[in-house]
Amino acid sequence: MAHQLPSEEQIIAILRDEPMVGSQLRGALGLPKKQKMAFKQLLADMVERGLLKRTSHKEYQLGDGEPLEEKREKRFKKIAEQGGEDNRRPAARSRRQNDKENETRIKRGILHQVGDEDWEVHELETGKVYEMCHRRQAPGKEGETISFTLYPHPKRKHSYLAKVDHSADILNVTWAEVKQRFMDENNLPKDFSPAIKKFVEGIHEPGPKDFKGRADYRKLDVLCIDPEGAMDHDDAISVERTANGYRLGVHIADVSYYVPEGSDLDEEALERSYTQYLPWTAVPMLPEKLSSGVCSLHQGVDRCAFTCMMELDKNANVLSWDFHRSVVNISKGITYQEAVKLMEAGDDSIKALAEVTALLKKNRTKEGLLEFKSTEYGCKFNEAGEPVQIVPRETDESNSWVEECMLIANNCCAKELKRRKLQGIYRIHEAPDTKDIMELYYMYPDLFKDAPVMLRDLGKPRSGDTNLNPIAFKLYQHLVKRAGDDETLMNRILRSMQKAHYDSNSFGHFALNWQDYSHFTSPIRRYADLWCHRELARKGDEINAERAENIIEVCDLISANEIKNMKVERISIKVCSCWILKDRIGDDFEANVTGIEEWGIYVSVPDPIAEGLVRFRDIAGDDFYVFNPDQGLAFGKKSGRTFRRGDKVKVRLLRVDPLRGQADFSILEKLSGDPKKRRRQGESRDVHERADRAAAAEALGYVSQPDDFDFDEDAPSFVRNGRGARKERPRKTMGAKSSKAKGPKAYGEKLARGRGGRGKSGRR
Repeated sequence: MAHQLPSEEQIIAILRDEPMVGSQLRGALGLPKKQKMAFKQLLADMVERGLLKRTSHKEYQLGDGEPLEEKREKRFKKIAEQGGEDNRRPAARSRRQNDKENETRIKRGILHQVGDEDWEVHELETGKVYEMCHRRQAPGKEGETISFTLYPHPKRKHSYLAKVDHSADILNVTWAEVKQRFMDENNLPKDFSPAIKKFVEGIHEPGPKDFKGRADYRKLDVLCIDPEGAMDHDDAISVERTANGYRLGVHIADVSYYVPEGSDLDEEALERSYTQYLPWTAVPMLPEKLSSGVCSLHQGVDRCAFTCMMELDKNANVLSWDFHRSVVNISKGITYQEAVKLMEAGDDSIKALAEVTALLKKNRTKEGLLEFKSTEYGCKFNEAGEPVQIVPRETDESNSWVEECMLIANNCCAKELKRRKLQGIYRIHEAPDTKDIMELYYMYPDLFKDAPVMLRDLGKPRSGDTNLNPIAFKLYQHLVKRAGDDETLMNRILRSMQKAHYDSNSFGHFALNWQDYSHFTSPIRRYADLWCHRELARKGDEINAERAENIIEVCDLISANEIKNMKVERISIKVCSCWILKDRIGDDFEANVTGIEEWGIYVSVPDPIAEGLVRFRDIAGDDFYVFNPDQGLAFGKKSGRTFRRGDKVKVRLLRVDPLRGQADFSILEKLSGDPKKRRRQGESRDVHERADRAAAAEALGYVSQPDDFDFDEDAPSFVRNGRGARKERPRKTMGAKSSKAKGPKAYGEKLARGRGGRGKSGRR
């Protein structure tokens, strides 16, 4: 016998004790599952009449007796009295016709709480009031400006619900919480072990006992030039004029004297591999007492050093070199900016340094020179320690003075390691892969205009004994020259190159065009340099003795850690920029398109300096955008509007996540190269619409039939080809809603390729 549905009084009697979800209530009443739909309809009718109400947790509880329809009418009446507008959405036909080109789905409004759990948002632009959808956590704070999206109300016809477009938890965190979360998520070490701390506490300032057997350079005029605010000073320079030319000394902190091979401290330094530099702090490779104290080359104090003393002729060609332990006393500890001022004031030691480094660079230019112009960024903080501005790091003429000295010392280090057959760690850089060069050619053919070599002459990059490739090197010299000051092109050229890394064999450094190159000049912050110092200090039986670590494993570890550290440093700058942007959600900016991938468009904002992603669905208007990997562009199938690298656009900030350094934008308008702005005075709209359709067809890879277009001098060249001509059927392209891209190569995000290290001199 079928169960009868319970009466309304029975349902109210049960819910009077505690609220329940539908399944619990059905179980309490003993109803079978086959009556589930009829029972749900009964509950819905009771909610509509105000006898029950449903919470945000889908629980039914006793209502106030006022029917929902009456509540809606009162609400709309209240909105009308306040001068607001009806937020009920228009009919379907009207929505289809509402195709505003610069309209975006993300809106801004003021959040207000009504009742215990209900919220509403007042749109800033129109004054409309929208009910917020229910959620377990509050969407924000009373009176807070939020970004939100609209979606159809699940129960009320012709009405919208508002949904907050960001997590309130993300925007309400403190800067201290952001930093701590960043350190935790990237597994950055917090401190050193008690055993290492105890060992370091026993290290004292160097004295006469430590200087025994070392070359004494304390009477030399030794310069230590570093960035402003640097705490670890690991390199210094001395220049003496001689009868035959110059004596150039590169004096490096003798870290290997204080870090025993195979000790706990040595193993921890190897595990870290580098000092991790973040905008707000540095995570050192060595304890602070060593990195900023005993090892650091401070002005006016005696320090243990490892010196590369080079004899140069009058043209700064290296005649000989010698590596030995020494003791130095820095006579001038200055910044790059102070070095330039001393040069202008006529300081003799600075003039000698500038003189010899100019000759060193001239010699490098004879062998071939690749100079990549790229901007590194830092962050300024307020008194509370919070980011306030992202700024490009300044470079002075003095940067190149230090860089040339470090480069030649590293070159001599590699040659010395090979000459003495030591187990050295070498910095190698492989020649670019032919496939990457062709990919660059497909995307930027103008870069290859008037190239001094033919692409067919490249062949396969050399391998084995050398990474040097004169043909490819000559081509890249041309590419860098063609790119000029365009950083977007320069970065793309860098990405087409291999990533420099460490190896136990001296296979050559393509970008420097040197067969022998190693790292010697930064042992405080790089483990590879510490290893090379130990090797250069070995004598007699020590040369053939077994090392505490396997050199192959060491090279693999420090190369992998370098990639990880570079990623962390890039993200840390983005975290700072997103913190600056978090209070500007909904603001509009002018931006440049810096990259296009199958999932969206990357843009950079100049003020404040930041970058983010525009998903294809967040481009204003009602269009479907297709990504063409061969031409590196996205275009709208309806409008024919294209987006390429370098385009200027107007964007709106939609979402910010300071914890992960992610920012999402919406493109509102294209400010340069828009087809609608190309129309010349006196020309018909049809002419340009045909040209735009032709451009869209070209982006897809098709050549249209002559019957589709009239002959037009301003139309793309392929339109004016011979009658009946059609290109070979193209590869399929990737749209915003496609699942897989096809083409000559997948264009996912690749690691930046090129020389490694930081912006400081000699860190290639």
